[in-house]
Amino acid sequence: MHEKDEIPVVQRAYPEDLGETHPEHTPETESPTIREVTPEDLGTWLGKGWRDLWQMPVALVHGLVIALAGLVLISLSWNQPWMAFSFLAGILLLGPVLAVGVNYLALQRERGEPGGAGLGWLGALGGSVWAFAALLALLFVIWASFVWMWIAVLNIGELAVMGQLHHLIGAMLSSGAGIVSLIGVVVAAIVFGLVVFALSLATIPALLDHRVRDEAAQKSLIESIGVSLKAFNHNPGPLILWGLVITALFMVSVATALLALIVIFPWLGFAMWHGYRDLVATT
Repeated sequence: MHEKDEIPVVQRAYPEDLGETHPEHTPETESPTIREVTPEDLGTWLGKGWRDLWQMPVALVHGLVIALAGLVLISLSWNQPWMAFSFLAGILLLGPVLAVGVNYLALQRERGEPGGAGLGWLGALGGSVWAFAALLALLFVIWASFVWMWIAVLNIGELAVMGQLHHLIGAMLSSGAGIVSLIGVVVAAIVFGLVVFALSLATIPALLDHRVRDEAAQKSLIESIGVSLKAFNHNPGPLILWGLVITALFMVSVATALLALIVIFPWLGFAMWHGYRDLVATT
């Protein structure tokens, strides 16, 4: 057999040959890179959010609407303290999705576009934002139902018949069952709060950002939630502190009969956008 007639031998790499190894495709590798942040970055987000708020004061309208809605709900349920308490907690838990308009204003400002009223997200996100709102609402209903049953079982309805919302803590601290009830409520609030916070930390900004950057490739809600969970997983310490800052500012709003929420709500919405920009590498 002549040399030119020889059958070529294909050299095949064995599995252990690193030259034939390909990186594994997982949700972790497919999603955007997450940057590490520090507690000092939280102050930067708040500072940038405060600056944005006064450069786009139309965002105060969003805060006014949320504050008025909260006041109406609380006034209607003032003599049913657990319902009023649940409505207050609902504002905090649903806050990330309620801030979609402020997030959209932040995106417009970043792109140098006219601000408008921040309602452009209605056309930009389609049903994604409503699906996410439904998910958060479902988690809120589960939490509220648990709290209601927990109180009913321990107190056999005794705490449910008391007067008004401002009597709530005193009534719970007046008996052993009430103290246990309060501890259970706090623990449940922490658990559900962390779950909702991790799910919603970057979900709405990720949906908005991806949709505007590449309208032909819509990022699904599941992918955006994955980005949020990944961001929380990579920075649990600073982000738990961020959640505490948000909760503390919300408590300031409650102490002022929600009047401070007119400013605090859009302020945190803008800060939320800057947090997303620092956390998620989108380019």
